[in-house]
This record gives sequence, structure tokens and C-alpha cells, in this order.
Amino acid sequence: MKPLRLIIVEDSEDDTILLVHKLESAGYEIEYIRVETAGALSEALQDREWDLVLADHGLPRFSAPEALTVLNSSGKEVPLIIVSSVIGEEVAVAAMKAGAHDYIMKDNLNRLVPVVERALHDAEVRAEKRKAQDALRESEARFRLLAENAQDLVYRVRLYPERCFEYVSPSSKELIGYTPEEHYKNPNLAFEIVHPDDYQLLEAISNNEIKGSEPIVLRWLHKEGSVVWIEQRNVPVYDEDGKLLAIEGIARDVTERVLSEKRLKESHARIKALSNRILEAMEEERARLARELHDELGQALTAVKLDLQLLREQIPAIRGHENKFNQTLELVDYTINLVRRQSTSLRPPALDDMGLLPAINEMVKGFEKRTGINADIKADGFSKRLPQPVETALYRCIQESLTNVARHANANNISVELKEKRGEFLVSVADDGVGFEPSMQQISSGSIGLTGMQERVKLLAGEMKLESAIGRGTSILIRIPWKGLFNGEEAK
Repeated sequence: MKPLRLIIVEDSEDDTILLVHKLESAGYEIEYIRVETAGALSEALQDREWDLVLADHGLPRFSAPEALTVLNSSGKEVPLIIVSSVIGEEVAVAAMKAGAHDYIMKDNLNRLVPVVERALHDAEVRAEKRKAQDALRESEARFRLLAENAQDLVYRVRLYPERCFEYVSPSSKELIGYTPEEHYKNPNLAFEIVHPDDYQLLEAISNNEIKGSEPIVLRWLHKEGSVVWIEQRNVPVYDEDGKLLAIEGIARDVTERVLSEKRLKESHARIKALSNRILEAMEEERARLARELHDELGQALTAVKLDLQLLREQIPAIRGHENKFNQTLELVDYTINLVRRQSTSLRPPALDDMGLLPAINEMVKGFEKRTGINADIKADGFSKRLPQPVETALYRCIQESLTNVARHANANNISVELKEKRGEFLVSVADDGVGFEPSMQQISSGSIGLTGMQERVKLLAGEMKLESAIGRGTSILIRIPWKGLFNGEEAK
């Protein structure tokens, strides 16, 4: 059974019972009250909620039009159906215009149930619509409260059929100096205050040429003349045919962030330039020391050796002390060789004279001889000369890697490889030593070498990857982008 609460405006008890019986036969559980006057109807409407009013058109002391007046005055949205023995067409039309939902004749009550069901359905639809409208108004009120108290600028720009600002939050005054009213009066204000260099970007936003929800940063000119960096997040609004109707969005002042990022980039550029200059100065100092060791100290020691040999032949007193004299000559030879090794380590002549690969071959052979660690070098046919700063940086990285292997790895074998691959220049150094846990590595005097290698590689716009594990050895891979490596110079 479907519950149905009725007010029946009727002076006939029999007609009332007939109406109720007709509806009960259709499956309704009826709860009703019968009234005959305006006062009784008004009191009933205020007493509780009702689903429907059935009103006789003409009663001795009351009528359906009067019932409509009472119903409309009450503010209740209850459907009213006129039930009458006789009603003219003009009167029926007037009643419908006044707010009656429908009318039926008492001699044709077969229409009663369908008319009631349609009235209840229409009432339910109106109630849902009213509920949705109330929810929308509440949502709009909350949105407006948030928008009007937010520091960010909230806006909606209609693009079709003509451009205009439909909403601009009050924060626009603080953000760019213009009030919402100034936006409403001038639909083109956004294009007038955008920075000239960003005009095309704003045009692309308006034409929906920029897709996605990623923030867009552009510059606006504040009313007072200063430049304001704005980050916008826009949402396009389309009609049913897919035509762009409007753009809704939020704009935020990111001037301080942009300027901070710019200062940070400038600082990084200065640090990079300083690091580069420090490395250049180090190499210059190494080269100077290498020359002094080789040219001055080396020549001086050679002269001492020659003089000692001459003295041995010319001074009789030396005879009988040959062993001591020979030990002295051996010490001089050892010192000469040590000076040569140190000179080569500081700045190998092969690096300047023949290039990276011969210098590395010479270094690896010396490493193998000094440490006893089996060293293998592969070049995959690579023989090009690289710019001097590049060759120096890669040479030092390999040199530092070999030094670390000798000091810490306890390795039996080491492999050095140079090759070109897919637009990159690759250098790898791998050993089969004890390895370590990279995550446990700390900045210390023992790791400064790795840090220096990373800095050298960064200056070449490359990257360095270190892989190691306890008992599984260590490998270092350096990737340098081949494009732009020569800075316009051809490889030799």
C-alpha cells in the first residue's frame, strides 16, 4: 500500500467517501481530512505536511479558486486537483493558470487515479529539482565564501558568444591592482595587462591550444607598473557539442618563487663556473709542478748522477768504498725514477701529445706493474681526440678510480672500457674486489675523490653511476652526451 495524505475540500460526506474508496482501490493507504472553509484549509495546511488537495469547484461557502488562493498564500507546494460536477472550459483554464494541477469531473472518476499519480510524480520532480537548486545555491554560497576570502585569484571567463568576465574574486585588487568591477567593465583587460612577451601564451590559453591541467606561468603588469609572475591552473568548459564556452581557473602570485629560482640558477651557474675554474687552476698547477719536477729537479738529479760517476773514476780515495758509492748512485736512480713517475702522474705528456687513449694505456700499464692487479683495457675502436678539458676530466676520473681500487678494493682484476654508443661517450671502470654498500657511504676524506669525479662529470653535462655490493666488486659508469662535446670543433 502506498501512503497518501489528502486534504479534501468538500461539503458532501458521500462524495468524500467515494473519492477515498476510488484511491484505496488503486492501492493507496489514505489518510485524509475534509474541510469546507478557508479557515479550516489554512489551519490544516499549517498543521502538518500533505501530499495532495482535492477541491470541489463550487461549495456554498467555499470554492476551488478560493482554495488555490489559500494554498498559494500558505507557501506550501502541494498539488491541487479540482473535482467538480460542472465546470466550464474557461473556468477550468483560469483555474489551471491560477495554479491548479488538473481537473476531473465527478461523473468520470476513472481519470482520478491517473491524474493523482501524475500530480504526485510532478510534485516529486519539483521537489527533487528544488532540492538540487537548494544544494546548488548552497554550493555556490560556499564557493563564493571561499573564493572571496582566498588569497588566490578565482575567475571565470566566458569566451562565447562574446568574451566577458563572469566572475573575478576580490583578491584581484591585491594581486594585480584591478578590482573585479574593472574586469567586468573591460572584457579585454587580461590582454591589456599581460606582459608583451607572454601575449601569445595568453592567446593560446584563450584558444584552448594548451591542453592538460599543468600550471602555466606568465607575467602580468600590475596597475602600478610592476611585473607580477602568475601561475594559472585553467579548466575549459564546453557545451554539449564540444564548443569551448568558458575558462575557469585559479591564479596565484609566484613572483617570489620565480625570482628565487632565478637567483638559485644564477648561483648554480656561478658555482659551476667557479668549480670549472678551480679544476682548470688545479690542472695548470699540476702541469707547472710536472714541468718543474721533470725539467729542473730531474735534470739536477741527472747532473748529480753524472758527477758522481765522474768522481768515482777520478778520485782514488773512493776506491775501496765502491759498495757505498754504488748504493748512492742507486738512490739517485731511484729518486730520478720517482720524480719521473710523479711528474707523469701530475700531468702525463702522452695526454697532451697523443690524446686520451694512449695516456690511459700508459696509466693502466703502470697501475698493473705497481699493484700486481690484472688490468684490461678495451676501446672498441675509439681513437678520436677530444677537447683538452674533456680528455683531462676523463683521465682524472679513471685515475681516481684506479687509485680507489688500489687502496680499498682488494681486487684481482680490473677492467677499463671506452666506447661510443647511441650518441654518448661511455667510460666504465669495474673491479672484482670486496665492494661496499653505497647507501652507507659518508662524505669523508675517503670519499672526496668520488665527489670530485662527480663534479668533473657534471661540468661535461654528463652523469656518473656507481654500483657496488659487499663481496660483488664495484663498477663506475660515466656517460657524456656526444652532441655538443666538441663545441663546434671536429674530432681529430
